[in-house]
Amino acid sequence: MLNRSIILFDKAFLFFLASGKHQKRSYTISPRRASIKDMIESLGVPHTEVGAILANNQAVDFSFIPRGNENIVVKAIAPPFDITRPTLLRPHPFERIKFVVDVNAGKLARLLLLLGIDTLYSNRFEDKEVADISVLEQRIVLTRDTGLLKQKSVVFARRVRENDPCLQLKEVFDFFGLGMDDVHFLSRCTACNCLLQPVEKNKILPRLKPKTKRFYTAFSICPDCSRIFWKGSHHRSMALQMEDLGIPICS
Repeated sequence: MLNRSIILFDKAFLFFLASGKHQKRSYTISPRRASIKDMIESLGVPHTEVGAILANNQAVDFSFIPRGNENIVVKAIAPPFDITRPTLLRPHPFERIKFVVDVNAGKLARLLLLLGIDTLYSNRFEDKEVADISVLEQRIVLTRDTGLLKQKSVVFARRVRENDPCLQLKEVFDFFGLGMDDVHFLSRCTACNCLLQPVEKNKILPRLKPKTKRFYTAFSICPDCSRIFWKGSHHRSMALQMEDLGIPICS
């Protein structure tokens, strides 16, 4: 008779585990030549969501192969997630927080860009391209596609749970420990992610609508795509919205 192991998941993983009345946190597994990472993902949980793995109370990495008679506990990442600190599961940390966002979270990407958070987004990104960008540029993947996060090359990521874009933004801020010091409203192009540069009003007058010419004096321009930005009425409304979420932005 085979000696079996037990895998117990944190409650946080119920989001990924089988739904309905048969949803459970504990699974019995038979020994086979498969890593614990593969076993965890076969049960629905992407490796990017795992914070620690204990086998008989000993910490192990994703390459661990259960041999039988182990009690395995899979722990979720505890926010705020410090992606700059090496751990057993992620020995090669990123230098700083910056994101790449896939097509399933486009409105979230725009909010992050409005707040000046370094974020790459295109509605043309394919899953492999998102994964490659994450590796090459050390960017955290934000997505609502669980399958994307099971790609081996993706190390730092968040499967966004919330449906509303503003709540998604709050979720990302809380999970990665972002704060007021990280917010620089309207400092990046919402199309290119480039840092904006101040531009004199008289140099862009032909491009401005009459009311914009009349009521606004301070403007910025994207050095890449030449889009023009200014703090219009949307700034005040967004400031109030962010304040309600506990994300204050400077005037």
